[in-house]
Amino acid sequence: MYARLHFMGIGGQGISSVAQMAQLAGNTVTGCDRQPSATTRMLEKAGIPVEIGHHVEHLQNADALVISPAVPALQPDNPELLGAQEANLPVFTWQELLGELTQEKCLFSVSGVHGKGTTTAMLSLMMVDGGLDPTCEIGAVVPRFGTNYRLGQSDYFVNEADEFNHNFWHYHPRVAVVTSIEFEHPEFFANYDVFLNAFEQFIRGMDRSDSWEIPTTLIVNTDSPGCLDLLKRLSDWKGRLITYSIEGMPSAAASGAVSALCEVAESYEAYNVKLDGETSFQVRTLSSKAFPEELTFQLGLPGTHNIQNALAALVTASVAGVPPQSIQQTLTSFSGIRRRFEIRQQGPLPIHREPRDLLLIDDYAHHPTAIAATLEAAHRRYPDRRVIAVYQPHMYSRTKTFFEQFVPAFDGADIAIITDIFPARERDTGLVSSRQVVEAIQAHRQQAQLPGEVVAGGDLRETTRILREILRDGDLVLLMGAGDIYTVTEALLHDGEL
Repeated sequence: MYARLHFMGIGGQGISSVAQMAQLAGNTVTGCDRQPSATTRMLEKAGIPVEIGHHVEHLQNADALVISPAVPALQPDNPELLGAQEANLPVFTWQELLGELTQEKCLFSVSGVHGKGTTTAMLSLMMVDGGLDPTCEIGAVVPRFGTNYRLGQSDYFVNEADEFNHNFWHYHPRVAVVTSIEFEHPEFFANYDVFLNAFEQFIRGMDRSDSWEIPTTLIVNTDSPGCLDLLKRLSDWKGRLITYSIEGMPSAAASGAVSALCEVAESYEAYNVKLDGETSFQVRTLSSKAFPEELTFQLGLPGTHNIQNALAALVTASVAGVPPQSIQQTLTSFSGIRRRFEIRQQGPLPIHREPRDLLLIDDYAHHPTAIAATLEAAHRRYPDRRVIAVYQPHMYSRTKTFFEQFVPAFDGADIAIITDIFPARERDTGLVSSRQVVEAIQAHRQQAQLPGEVVAGGDLRETTRILREILRDGDLVLLMGAGDIYTVTEALLHDGEL
Protein backbone atom coordinates (compact mmCIF):
# COMPACT_ATOMS: atom_id res chain seq x y z
CA MET A 1 0.00 0.00 0.00
CA TYR A 2 1.27 3.47 -0.91
CA ALA A 3 1.58 5.96 1.94
CA ARG A 4 0.31 9.08 0.14
CA LEU A 5 -2.75 8.73 -2.08
CA HIS A 6 -4.40 11.38 -4.25
CA PHE A 7 -8.04 10.69 -5.21
CA MET A 8 -9.24 12.35 -8.41
CA GLY A 9 -13.03 12.82 -8.54
CA ILE A 10 -13.21 12.29 -4.81
CA GLY A 11 -16.78 13.61 -4.62
CA GLY A 12 -18.23 10.34 -5.95
CA GLN A 13 -20.01 8.15 -3.41
CA GLY A 14 -17.87 5.05 -3.80
CA ILE A 15 -14.48 6.71 -4.15
CA SER A 16 -15.19 9.03 -1.21
CA SER A 17 -15.85 6.10 1.12
CA VAL A 18 -12.65 4.34 0.08
CA ALA A 19 -10.69 7.58 0.52
CA GLN A 20 -11.94 7.82 4.11
CA MET A 21 -11.12 4.16 4.74
CA ALA A 22 -7.59 4.75 3.44
CA GLN A 23 -7.22 7.79 5.68
CA LEU A 24 -8.41 5.86 8.73
CA ALA A 25 -6.04 3.03 7.81
CA GLY A 26 -3.15 5.50 8.16
CA ASN A 27 -2.62 6.77 4.62
CA THR A 28 -2.14 10.45 3.82
CA VAL A 29 -5.11 11.29 1.57
CA THR A 30 -5.81 14.28 -0.69
CA GLY A 31 -8.46 14.75 -3.35
CA CYS A 32 -9.98 16.93 -6.02
CA ASP A 33 -13.19 17.19 -8.02
CA ARG A 34 -14.70 19.33 -10.74
CA GLN A 35 -17.02 21.17 -8.38
CA PRO A 36 -17.80 21.39 -4.66
CA SER A 37 -20.59 19.22 -3.27
CA ALA A 38 -22.04 17.99 -0.01
CA THR A 39 -19.62 15.05 -0.23
CA THR A 40 -16.50 17.20 -0.74
CA ARG A 41 -17.56 19.39 2.19
CA MET A 42 -18.02 16.29 4.34
CA LEU A 43 -14.55 15.06 3.36
CA GLU A 44 -12.97 18.37 4.30
CA LYS A 45 -14.64 18.22 7.71
CA ALA A 46 -13.11 14.74 8.07
CA GLY A 47 -9.66 16.25 7.51
CA ILE A 48 -9.15 15.37 3.84
CA PRO A 49 -8.08 18.44 1.81
CA VAL A 50 -10.05 18.74 -1.44
CA GLU A 51 -9.06 20.97 -4.36
CA ILE A 52 -11.67 22.13 -6.89
CA GLY A 53 -10.58 21.52 -10.47
CA HIS A 54 -7.87 19.31 -11.92
CA HIS A 55 -4.20 20.22 -12.07
CA VAL A 56 -0.96 18.27 -12.27
CA GLU A 57 0.31 20.12 -9.18
CA HIS A 58 -2.11 18.05 -7.10
CA LEU A 59 0.29 15.12 -7.55
CA GLN A 60 3.35 16.82 -6.07
CA ASN A 61 3.22 14.94 -2.77
CA ALA A 62 1.44 11.77 -3.94
CA ASP A 63 2.83 8.25 -4.21
CA ALA A 64 -0.12 7.05 -6.32
CA LEU A 65 -3.20 8.38 -8.12
CA VAL A 66 -6.59 6.82 -7.44
CA ILE A 67 -9.30 7.37 -10.07
CA SER A 68 -12.80 6.31 -11.08
CA PRO A 69 -12.81 3.64 -13.82
CA ALA A 70 -14.40 5.84 -16.50
CA VAL A 71 -11.58 8.41 -16.46
CA PRO A 72 -9.06 6.79 -18.89
CA ALA A 73 -11.72 6.21 -21.56
CA LEU A 74 -13.67 9.44 -21.21
CA GLN A 75 -11.04 11.90 -19.94
CA PRO A 76 -7.75 10.63 -21.44
CA ASP A 77 -6.42 14.19 -21.54
CA ASN A 78 -7.10 14.87 -17.88
CA PRO A 79 -4.02 16.80 -16.65
CA GLU A 80 -3.63 14.71 -13.51
CA LEU A 81 -3.90 11.43 -15.39
CA LEU A 82 -1.38 12.62 -17.99
CA GLY A 83 0.92 13.95 -15.26
CA ALA A 84 0.84 10.63 -13.41
CA GLN A 85 1.60 8.70 -16.60
CA GLU A 86 4.50 10.97 -17.50
CA ALA A 87 5.95 10.68 -13.98
CA ASN A 88 5.45 6.89 -13.92
CA LEU A 89 3.24 7.36 -10.88
CA PRO A 90 1.07 4.29 -10.15
CA VAL A 91 -2.56 4.78 -11.25
CA PHE A 92 -5.36 2.51 -10.13
CA THR A 93 -9.13 2.65 -9.60
CA TRP A 94 -10.77 2.99 -6.22
CA GLN A 95 -12.31 -0.45 -6.78
CA GLU A 96 -8.81 -1.93 -7.09
CA LEU A 97 -7.85 -0.18 -3.86
CA LEU A 98 -10.98 -1.52 -2.16
CA GLY A 99 -10.05 -4.98 -3.37
CA GLU A 100 -6.72 -4.55 -1.60
CA LEU A 101 -8.43 -3.36 1.57
CA THR A 102 -10.71 -6.41 1.61
CA GLN A 103 -7.94 -8.98 1.30
CA GLU A 104 -7.67 -11.24 4.32
CA LYS A 105 -11.22 -10.23 5.29
CA CYS A 106 -14.36 -12.36 5.35
CA LEU A 107 -16.04 -10.37 2.60
CA PHE A 108 -19.80 -10.15 2.02
CA SER A 109 -20.47 -8.54 -1.40
CA VAL A 110 -23.92 -7.42 -2.58
CA SER A 111 -24.31 -7.25 -6.37
CA GLY A 112 -27.24 -6.80 -8.75
CA VAL A 113 -28.78 -4.23 -11.06
CA HIS A 114 -31.46 -3.12 -8.61
CA GLY A 115 -31.47 -2.79 -4.84
CA LYS A 116 -27.83 -3.41 -4.01
CA GLY A 117 -27.39 -0.12 -2.16
CA THR A 118 -30.42 -0.61 0.09
CA THR A 119 -29.59 -4.29 0.60
CA THR A 120 -25.97 -3.50 1.50
CA ALA A 121 -27.11 -0.90 4.02
CA MET A 122 -29.65 -3.27 5.58
CA LEU A 123 -27.08 -6.06 5.81
CA SER A 124 -24.45 -3.74 7.28
CA LEU A 125 -26.81 -2.59 10.02
CA MET A 126 -27.96 -6.15 10.75
CA MET A 127 -24.36 -7.26 11.24
CA VAL A 128 -23.57 -4.21 13.38
CA ASP A 129 -26.66 -4.79 15.54
CA GLY A 130 -25.79 -8.47 15.70
CA GLY A 131 -22.47 -7.61 17.34
CA LEU A 132 -20.25 -8.62 14.39
CA ASP A 133 -18.57 -5.18 14.11
CA PRO A 134 -18.03 -5.20 10.32
CA THR A 135 -16.27 -2.69 8.12
CA CYS A 136 -18.81 -1.50 5.52
CA GLU A 137 -18.73 0.29 2.16
CA ILE A 138 -22.06 1.42 0.73
CA GLY A 139 -22.83 3.42 -2.41
CA ALA A 140 -24.91 6.00 -0.53
CA VAL A 141 -24.98 7.68 2.87
CA VAL A 142 -26.53 5.56 5.63
CA PRO A 143 -28.14 7.96 8.14
CA ARG A 144 -27.15 5.87 11.18
CA PHE A 145 -23.51 5.95 10.09
CA GLY A 146 -23.64 9.58 8.97
CA THR A 147 -21.46 8.56 6.01
CA ASN A 148 -21.33 5.89 3.30
CA TYR A 149 -18.86 3.72 5.17
CA ARG A 150 -18.12 2.23 8.57
CA LEU A 151 -14.78 1.11 9.96
CA GLY A 152 -15.08 -2.00 12.15
CA GLN A 153 -12.55 -3.99 14.12
CA SER A 154 -13.56 -7.54 13.14
CA ASP A 155 -12.64 -9.65 10.10
CA TYR A 156 -16.07 -9.07 8.56
CA PHE A 157 -16.31 -6.68 5.61
CA VAL A 158 -19.52 -5.77 3.75
CA ASN A 159 -19.46 -3.97 0.40
CA GLU A 160 -21.63 -2.97 -2.53
CA ALA A 161 -20.27 -4.66 -5.66
CA ASP A 162 -20.94 -2.74 -8.87
CA GLU A 163 -20.81 -4.49 -12.24
CA PHE A 164 -19.91 -1.45 -14.37
CA ASN A 165 -16.43 -1.71 -15.90
CA HIS A 166 -16.17 -5.15 -14.29
CA ASN A 167 -15.54 -3.31 -11.01
CA PHE A 168 -16.74 -6.26 -8.94
CA TRP A 169 -14.05 -8.49 -10.42
CA HIS A 170 -11.66 -6.84 -7.95
CA TYR A 171 -13.59 -8.40 -5.05
CA HIS A 172 -13.41 -12.03 -3.97
CA PRO A 173 -16.22 -12.47 -1.47
CA ARG A 174 -16.82 -15.40 0.81
CA VAL A 175 -20.55 -14.65 0.58
CA ALA A 176 -22.04 -13.05 -2.54
CA VAL A 177 -25.58 -11.79 -3.07
CA VAL A 178 -27.19 -11.24 -6.48
CA THR A 179 -30.36 -9.16 -6.06
CA SER A 180 -31.41 -8.95 -9.72
CA ILE A 181 -30.07 -9.11 -13.24
CA GLU A 182 -31.26 -7.35 -16.38
CA PHE A 183 -29.31 -5.55 -19.08
CA GLU A 184 -27.71 -2.31 -17.92
CA HIS A 185 -24.75 -0.03 -18.76
CA PRO A 186 -25.08 -0.25 -22.57
CA GLU A 187 -22.22 2.24 -22.87
CA PHE A 188 -19.89 -0.46 -21.54
CA PHE A 189 -21.45 -3.88 -22.14
CA ALA A 190 -22.05 -4.88 -25.76
CA ASN A 191 -25.12 -7.00 -25.05
CA TYR A 192 -26.96 -9.02 -22.42
CA ASP A 193 -24.81 -12.11 -22.91
CA VAL A 194 -21.63 -10.14 -22.19
CA PHE A 195 -23.36 -8.53 -19.21
CA LEU A 196 -24.38 -11.93 -17.82
CA ASN A 197 -20.86 -13.23 -18.32
CA ALA A 198 -19.56 -10.47 -16.03
CA PHE A 199 -21.72 -11.80 -13.19
CA GLU A 200 -20.66 -15.38 -13.90
CA GLN A 201 -16.98 -14.47 -13.66
CA PHE A 202 -17.63 -12.53 -10.44
CA ILE A 203 -19.16 -15.63 -8.83
CA ARG A 204 -16.44 -17.93 -10.12
CA GLY A 205 -13.87 -15.60 -8.54
CA MET A 206 -15.29 -15.99 -5.02
CA ASP A 207 -13.05 -16.87 -2.08
CA ARG A 208 -12.65 -20.68 -1.91
CA SER A 209 -9.90 -20.73 0.74
CA ASP A 210 -10.09 -22.59 4.05
CA SER A 211 -9.70 -19.35 6.03
CA TRP A 212 -13.28 -19.07 7.31
CA GLU A 213 -15.87 -21.27 8.99
CA ILE A 214 -18.59 -19.87 6.71
CA PRO A 215 -18.56 -21.87 3.47
CA THR A 216 -18.38 -20.12 0.10
CA THR A 217 -22.03 -19.08 -0.31
CA LEU A 218 -24.05 -17.59 -3.17
CA ILE A 219 -27.43 -16.02 -2.32
CA VAL A 220 -29.72 -15.45 -5.32
CA ASN A 221 -33.13 -13.87 -5.92
CA THR A 222 -35.10 -16.40 -7.97
CA ASP A 223 -37.84 -13.82 -8.61
CA SER A 224 -35.42 -12.26 -11.11
CA PRO A 225 -35.41 -13.98 -14.54
CA GLY A 226 -31.85 -12.76 -15.07
CA CYS A 227 -30.73 -14.52 -11.89
CA LEU A 228 -32.19 -17.75 -13.29
CA ASP A 229 -30.15 -17.17 -16.45
CA LEU A 230 -27.08 -16.84 -14.24
CA LEU A 231 -27.80 -20.10 -12.44
CA LYS A 232 -27.98 -21.93 -15.77
CA ARG A 233 -24.34 -20.94 -16.28
CA LEU A 234 -23.34 -22.10 -12.80
CA SER A 235 -24.54 -25.71 -12.91
CA ASP A 236 -20.96 -26.90 -12.28
CA TRP A 237 -20.23 -24.37 -9.52
CA LYS A 238 -19.28 -26.11 -6.27
CA GLY A 239 -20.17 -23.55 -3.60
CA ARG A 240 -23.26 -23.44 -1.37
CA LEU A 241 -26.36 -21.98 -3.06
CA ILE A 242 -29.18 -20.30 -1.11
CA THR A 243 -32.22 -18.84 -2.88
CA TYR A 244 -34.92 -16.41 -1.83
CA SER A 245 -38.25 -15.37 -3.34
CA ILE A 246 -41.68 -13.88 -2.57
CA GLU A 247 -44.72 -16.13 -2.54
CA GLY A 248 -46.95 -15.61 -5.55
CA MET A 249 -44.42 -13.83 -7.74
CA PRO A 250 -44.62 -14.75 -11.46
CA SER A 251 -41.36 -16.66 -11.34
CA ALA A 252 -42.37 -18.74 -8.31
CA ALA A 253 -42.81 -21.75 -10.59
CA ALA A 254 -39.13 -21.45 -11.43
CA SER A 255 -38.09 -22.95 -8.08
CA GLY A 256 -38.34 -26.43 -9.52
CA ALA A 257 -36.25 -25.39 -12.48
CA VAL A 258 -33.59 -23.99 -10.12
CA SER A 259 -33.40 -27.29 -8.27
CA ALA A 260 -32.94 -29.05 -11.58
CA LEU A 261 -30.09 -26.70 -12.51
CA CYS A 262 -28.19 -26.51 -9.22
CA GLU A 263 -28.12 -28.12 -5.81
CA VAL A 264 -29.93 -25.70 -3.50
CA ALA A 265 -28.84 -25.82 0.14
CA GLU A 266 -31.68 -23.66 1.44
CA SER A 267 -34.64 -21.63 0.14
CA TYR A 268 -36.24 -18.69 1.93
CA GLU A 269 -39.68 -17.37 1.03
CA ALA A 270 -41.53 -14.22 2.09
CA TYR A 271 -45.25 -14.80 2.61
CA ASN A 272 -48.23 -13.03 4.17
CA VAL A 273 -47.01 -9.95 2.30
CA LYS A 274 -48.78 -6.62 2.88
CA LEU A 275 -48.18 -3.62 0.64
CA ASP A 276 -51.24 -1.37 0.98
CA GLY A 277 -50.75 1.33 3.59
CA GLU A 278 -47.93 -0.65 5.23
CA THR A 279 -45.11 -2.97 4.18
CA SER A 280 -44.73 -6.21 6.12
CA PHE A 281 -44.04 -9.91 5.59
CA GLN A 282 -43.17 -13.18 7.27
CA VAL A 283 -40.47 -15.65 6.29
CA ARG A 284 -40.29 -19.42 6.00
CA THR A 285 -37.57 -21.76 4.88
CA LEU A 286 -38.72 -24.33 2.37
CA SER A 287 -36.18 -27.06 3.06
CA SER A 288 -35.84 -26.91 6.86
CA LYS A 289 -37.36 -25.33 9.98
CA ALA A 290 -34.40 -23.04 10.50
CA PHE A 291 -36.29 -19.73 10.60
CA PRO A 292 -39.10 -18.83 13.05
CA GLU A 293 -42.21 -18.33 10.95
CA GLU A 294 -44.10 -16.45 13.66
CA LEU A 295 -41.90 -13.33 13.25
CA THR A 296 -43.40 -10.44 11.28
CA PHE A 297 -41.02 -8.00 9.62
CA GLN A 298 -42.15 -4.38 9.26
CA LEU A 299 -40.51 -2.04 6.74
CA GLY A 300 -40.55 1.72 6.66
CA LEU A 301 -39.81 1.63 2.92
CA PRO A 302 -42.69 0.68 0.60
CA GLY A 303 -42.84 -1.76 -2.30
CA THR A 304 -42.30 -5.35 -3.33
CA HIS A 305 -38.76 -4.48 -4.37
CA ASN A 306 -37.90 -3.41 -0.83
CA ILE A 307 -39.26 -6.68 0.55
CA GLN A 308 -36.87 -8.40 -1.86
CA ASN A 309 -34.04 -6.19 -0.59
CA ALA A 310 -34.92 -6.95 3.03
CA LEU A 311 -35.18 -10.66 2.30
CA ALA A 312 -31.75 -10.68 0.65
CA ALA A 313 -30.20 -8.92 3.65
CA LEU A 314 -32.08 -11.16 6.10
CA VAL A 315 -30.85 -14.36 4.45
CA THR A 316 -27.26 -13.09 4.32
CA ALA A 317 -27.28 -11.93 7.94
CA SER A 318 -28.61 -15.36 8.92
CA VAL A 319 -25.66 -16.95 7.13
CA ALA A 320 -23.38 -14.73 9.23
CA GLY A 321 -25.10 -15.94 12.40
CA VAL A 322 -27.21 -12.88 13.29
CA PRO A 323 -30.27 -13.98 15.37
CA PRO A 324 -33.71 -13.59 13.72
CA GLN A 325 -35.02 -11.32 16.48
CA SER A 326 -32.08 -8.95 16.02
CA ILE A 327 -32.72 -8.89 12.26
CA GLN A 328 -36.35 -8.06 12.94
CA GLN A 329 -35.42 -5.10 15.14
CA THR A 330 -32.97 -3.75 12.57
CA LEU A 331 -35.53 -3.87 9.77
CA THR A 332 -38.19 -2.18 11.91
CA SER A 333 -35.86 0.76 12.59
CA PHE A 334 -34.36 0.95 9.09
CA SER A 335 -35.11 4.36 7.58
CA GLY A 336 -33.44 3.84 4.22
CA ILE A 337 -30.40 5.48 2.66
CA ARG A 338 -29.97 8.78 0.90
CA ARG A 339 -31.97 9.13 -2.31
CA ARG A 340 -33.70 5.73 -2.00
CA PHE A 341 -37.35 6.69 -1.42
CA GLU A 342 -35.99 9.33 0.92
CA ILE A 343 -38.80 11.46 2.33
CA ARG A 344 -37.45 15.01 2.34
CA GLN A 345 -40.67 16.78 3.29
CA GLN A 346 -44.03 15.68 4.69
CA GLY A 347 -46.39 18.49 5.52
CA PRO A 348 -46.79 22.19 4.67
CA LEU A 349 -44.24 23.68 2.30
CA PRO A 350 -44.31 27.27 0.98
CA ILE A 351 -45.01 27.36 -2.76
CA HIS A 352 -45.36 30.89 -4.13
CA ARG A 353 -45.58 32.00 -0.48
CA GLU A 354 -48.63 29.80 0.13
CA PRO A 355 -48.39 26.55 2.14
CA ARG A 356 -49.02 23.29 0.30
CA ASP A 357 -49.41 19.98 2.11
CA LEU A 358 -46.84 17.90 0.21
CA LEU A 359 -44.95 14.63 0.40
CA LEU A 360 -41.60 15.24 -1.29
CA ILE A 361 -39.48 12.15 -2.03
CA ASP A 362 -36.00 11.83 -3.54
CA ASP A 363 -35.14 8.60 -5.32
CA TYR A 364 -32.16 7.33 -7.31
CA ALA A 365 -34.32 5.30 -9.75
CA HIS A 366 -33.07 5.74 -13.31
CA HIS A 367 -33.74 2.36 -14.93
CA PRO A 368 -37.29 1.77 -16.32
CA THR A 369 -37.84 -1.22 -14.03
CA ALA A 370 -36.86 0.78 -10.96
CA ILE A 371 -39.03 3.74 -12.00
CA ALA A 372 -42.13 1.54 -12.45
CA ALA A 373 -41.50 -0.26 -9.13
CA THR A 374 -41.05 3.01 -7.25
CA LEU A 375 -44.24 4.52 -8.67
CA GLU A 376 -46.24 1.39 -7.82
CA ALA A 377 -44.84 1.41 -4.29
CA ALA A 378 -45.79 5.07 -3.85
CA HIS A 379 -49.38 4.46 -4.96
CA ARG A 380 -49.81 1.45 -2.69
CA ARG A 381 -48.32 3.13 0.37
CA TYR A 382 -50.15 6.44 -0.26
CA PRO A 383 -53.29 5.54 -2.26
CA ASP A 384 -55.07 8.86 -1.65
CA ARG A 385 -52.34 11.12 -3.00
CA ARG A 386 -51.83 12.39 -6.54
CA VAL A 387 -48.42 11.14 -7.71
CA ILE A 388 -46.22 13.52 -9.69
CA ALA A 389 -43.10 11.92 -11.16
CA VAL A 390 -40.22 14.22 -12.06
CA TYR A 391 -37.60 12.24 -13.93
CA GLN A 392 -34.18 13.23 -15.25
CA PRO A 393 -33.05 10.74 -17.94
CA HIS A 394 -29.48 9.57 -17.38
CA MET A 395 -27.08 9.56 -20.35
CA TYR A 396 -27.97 9.56 -24.03
CA SER A 397 -26.85 5.98 -24.68
CA ARG A 398 -28.96 4.60 -21.83
CA THR A 399 -31.99 6.63 -22.83
CA LYS A 400 -31.70 5.38 -26.41
CA THR A 401 -31.14 1.73 -25.43
CA PHE A 402 -34.04 1.62 -22.97
CA PHE A 403 -36.30 4.00 -24.90
CA GLU A 404 -39.15 1.52 -25.43
CA GLN A 405 -39.01 0.42 -21.78
CA PHE A 406 -39.24 4.01 -20.55
CA VAL A 407 -42.52 4.58 -22.37
CA PRO A 408 -44.78 2.43 -20.09
CA ALA A 409 -42.61 2.94 -16.99
CA PHE A 410 -44.54 6.09 -16.06
CA ASP A 411 -48.02 4.53 -16.21
CA GLY A 412 -48.19 4.82 -12.42
CA ALA A 413 -47.73 8.60 -12.45
CA ASP A 414 -50.72 10.92 -12.50
CA ILE A 415 -48.40 13.57 -13.95
CA ALA A 416 -44.95 12.90 -15.39
CA ILE A 417 -42.41 15.67 -15.95
CA ILE A 418 -39.39 14.62 -18.03
CA THR A 419 -36.37 16.92 -17.82
CA ASP A 420 -33.49 17.33 -20.23
CA ILE A 421 -31.11 14.37 -20.34
CA PHE A 422 -28.27 14.41 -17.82
CA PRO A 423 -25.18 13.75 -19.98
CA ALA A 424 -22.91 12.38 -17.23
CA ARG A 425 -19.77 11.27 -19.10
CA GLU A 426 -21.31 11.68 -22.58
CA ARG A 427 -21.89 14.48 -25.09
CA ASP A 428 -25.07 15.30 -26.98
CA THR A 429 -24.60 14.00 -30.53
CA GLY A 430 -28.30 14.08 -31.41
CA LEU A 431 -28.82 10.40 -30.59
CA VAL A 432 -32.00 11.01 -28.59
CA SER A 433 -33.76 13.80 -26.73
CA SER A 434 -36.06 14.02 -23.74
CA ARG A 435 -38.65 15.62 -26.02
CA GLN A 436 -38.80 12.35 -27.97
CA VAL A 437 -39.33 10.46 -24.72
CA VAL A 438 -42.19 12.80 -23.78
CA GLU A 439 -43.85 12.42 -27.19
CA ALA A 440 -43.60 8.63 -27.04
CA ILE A 441 -45.14 8.52 -23.55
CA GLN A 442 -47.92 10.85 -24.66
CA ALA A 443 -48.71 8.64 -27.65
CA HIS A 444 -48.68 5.53 -25.45
CA ARG A 445 -51.07 7.13 -22.96
CA GLN A 446 -53.48 8.17 -25.68
CA GLN A 447 -53.47 4.70 -27.22
CA ALA A 448 -53.94 3.01 -23.83
CA GLN A 449 -56.52 5.62 -22.80
CA LEU A 450 -54.60 6.42 -19.61
CA PRO A 451 -55.49 9.58 -17.65
CA GLY A 452 -52.99 12.19 -16.57
CA GLU A 453 -50.47 14.25 -18.50
CA VAL A 454 -46.83 14.21 -19.55
CA VAL A 455 -44.80 17.42 -19.59
CA ALA A 456 -41.42 18.33 -21.09
CA GLY A 457 -39.56 19.90 -18.18
CA GLY A 458 -36.58 21.37 -20.04
CA ASP A 459 -33.60 22.27 -17.86
CA LEU A 460 -33.85 21.99 -14.09
CA ARG A 461 -34.61 25.66 -13.58
CA GLU A 462 -37.59 25.41 -15.93
CA THR A 463 -38.60 22.07 -14.39
CA THR A 464 -38.72 23.71 -10.96
CA ARG A 465 -40.90 26.52 -12.30
CA ILE A 466 -43.31 24.08 -13.98
CA LEU A 467 -43.52 21.94 -10.87
CA ARG A 468 -44.38 24.91 -8.67
CA GLU A 469 -47.25 25.79 -10.99
CA ILE A 470 -48.64 22.23 -10.92
CA LEU A 471 -48.43 21.49 -7.19
CA ARG A 472 -51.53 21.36 -5.04
CA ASP A 473 -52.42 20.16 -1.54
CA GLY A 474 -51.96 16.43 -0.97
CA ASP A 475 -49.53 15.80 -3.83
CA LEU A 476 -46.78 13.20 -3.61
CA VAL A 477 -43.78 14.32 -5.64
CA LEU A 478 -41.17 11.75 -6.68
CA LEU A 479 -37.95 13.29 -7.97
CA MET A 480 -36.04 10.49 -9.71
CA GLY A 481 -32.70 10.14 -11.43
CA ALA A 482 -28.99 9.52 -10.92
CA GLY A 483 -27.84 12.99 -11.98
CA ASP A 484 -28.41 16.36 -10.31
CA ILE A 485 -32.23 16.22 -10.14
CA TYR A 486 -31.88 16.43 -6.34
CA THR A 487 -31.16 20.15 -6.76
CA VAL A 488 -34.84 20.63 -7.67
CA THR A 489 -35.71 19.14 -4.28
CA GLU A 490 -33.37 21.59 -2.58
CA ALA A 491 -34.89 24.53 -4.45
CA LEU A 492 -38.39 23.50 -3.37
CA LEU A 493 -37.36 22.93 0.24
CA HIS A 494 -35.70 26.32 0.54
CA ASP A 495 -38.19 28.19 -1.66
CA GLY A 496 -35.34 29.28 -3.88
CA GLU A 497 -34.15 29.11 -7.45
CA LEU A 498 -31.53 26.97 -9.15
